[in-house]
Amino acid sequence: MRLTRRERLVLYAPLVVVLSVWLIIPALLGLIATLTNYAPTELAVRWVGLRNFAQILGDRSFAAAIRNILAFTLVAVPLQLGIGFGLAFVLRRPFRGRALARVLLLVPWLVSPVASGVMWHFVLGSQTSLPNFVLGWLGVPAQPAPLGQHGLALATVVLVETWRVAPLVAFLLLPGLASIPRQRWEDATLDGLGLPGTVRHVALPAIAPLVLAVTMLLIGAAFATFDSVLTMTGGGPGSETVTPALYSYDKAFTVSDWPVGAASGWLIGAAVLVVGLVYLRLTRRTSA
Repeated sequence: MRLTRRERLVLYAPLVVVLSVWLIIPALLGLIATLTNYAPTELAVRWVGLRNFAQILGDRSFAAAIRNILAFTLVAVPLQLGIGFGLAFVLRRPFRGRALARVLLLVPWLVSPVASGVMWHFVLGSQTSLPNFVLGWLGVPAQPAPLGQHGLALATVVLVETWRVAPLVAFLLLPGLASIPRQRWEDATLDGLGLPGTVRHVALPAIAPLVLAVTMLLIGAAFATFDSVLTMTGGGPGSETVTPALYSYDKAFTVSDWPVGAASGWLIGAAVLVVGLVYLRLTRRTSA
């Protein structure tokens, strides 16, 4: 059915209004703010051009945040994909208690990142942490908490975020695996393919576009990691778990440097946009 120009206008007008009010206009105002010295404490607003972006790119704290988020992404995304795929692979077949298992499995993702971060902060981020409780019960002296120890803090954050996100990956991949005809699984068994061969030759080819989409989603989400890290470590110890989003938050609301906070937020948005463009290009190649 072909729509007339008037019908398309009526159909899309509400969406345009909503996006303009809640997304486009605030984003443009934020972009303009990055080119000024605007802040609640400034008496006069002046145009400063790209000075705020230059200040960010020369800031060692922002460089540390970039290193942290790259390491986080390179480790967390494959872990989340691998564990999520494994869970989906197990859940694709009916078994007693599968419905309950699926509900319980989704609980970590249903809990808000802030609540999850607070919980793990008390479990792993203090001298009264769960590991120290177990060590004390065994008569072993208390050890530094994982979330407060150099060399372990970022790795612990990666594991916590993997625990939280992997169930979501499983539920995103599960419909694709469940839609593979049963005959293909049986053919793989008759051909003598083991588990690795079945995954490689049956499962992955069938859900490759879905895996690509989930991977891009996870990378974009990793770049914007903020709330769970804020409540777990606050970016510490030192700058070991600072992320670009947390850097932006600290600049805007801790030291009231709003233009720099907004500028770093736009850099994060640009990185996520690049991920989206890469995804679109890869999907075109896949469908070609």
